[in-house]
Amino acid sequence: MNWKTDLKISDLSPAERLEITCHRCGKVRFETAQHMLGQEDFLHLYLDEVERALRCADRFCRGKVRLARVHDGKTEGFVGGIA
Repeated sequence: MNWKTDLKISDLSPAERLEITCHRCGKVRFETAQHMLGQEDFLHLYLDEVERALRCADRFCRGKVRLARVHDGKTEGFVGGIA
């Protein structure tokens, strides 16, 4: 389990930004949780389900994307360590 399987879009603060990066073309875009909550399809989904449903914004690419949380201008994809 990780933060994507534990959190829903509705759990995030409306101003929280998410980085969306395309696996295929590398295009990066930023969305706020509030903008994503406006899409009723995502309202009750966990973040891993949202990640699977999203596609690249480039209409010619439409590749799968990766979600990452942005904190104070820094992207946070994984937090962990070795005990």
